[in-house]
Amino acid sequence: MTRRGKVAIGLLLTLSLVGTALMASAARNEPGLRELKDATAPYRDVAAAESQGYEAFLECFDSEAGGMGQHYVNLSLLDAGVSALQPESLVYEVGRSGQLTLVAVEYIVPGDFVDPLNPPVLFGRPFHLNAALGVWVLHAWIWKANPSGTFMDWNPSVARCP
Repeated sequence: MTRRGKVAIGLLLTLSLVGTALMASAARNEPGLRELKDATAPYRDVAAAESQGYEAFLECFDSEAGGMGQHYVNLSLLDAGVSALQPESLVYEVGRSGQLTLVAVEYIVPGDFVDPLNPPVLFGRPFHLNAALGVWVLHAWIWKANPSGTFMDWNPSVARCP
C-alpha cells in the first residue's frame, strides 16, 4: 500500500473515532440527561439508594457485547408510568473487590402495561422488550460513557461480572 493510501486510511479511522465520541458526548448532553444525572447523584452511594427503596435485583448482568452490572430496582416504581427523574433501576458496575460504582439507570415498564405497537418513549427513544423478563426497558448510561451509545443495553467499557 502506498503512503498516500495509509494516510487516507488513518484519517478515516481518526474521523470515525472522533465522530463516535462526539455522538456519545452529544447524547449524554441531551435535554433532560443533565437533570437526570443531578437527580441520581445521591445514589452513587448504594446505602442512599437502599434507603430510598432500591434493592439488589437478580445477579450481575454481562454479555459478549459488554458489561451491564448489578441492578438495584425500586419495586414500588414498577407500574405503567415513567418518570424521567425517577428511574425504576440503578445500574452499578461491580469492581474486582466487590465495590459498586453507579454507571447507568434503567427505566422499566412491566409488559402487561404496554401496547407492543406503542411502546413507551423517553428522551426521544422508544423502549424495547426484554422478552426474558417480560418488561420494556430503556438504559441511560449517564455515569459512564458507553461507546456503543448512551441508550444501548450493553456497555463494552463496563467490567464483566466477577
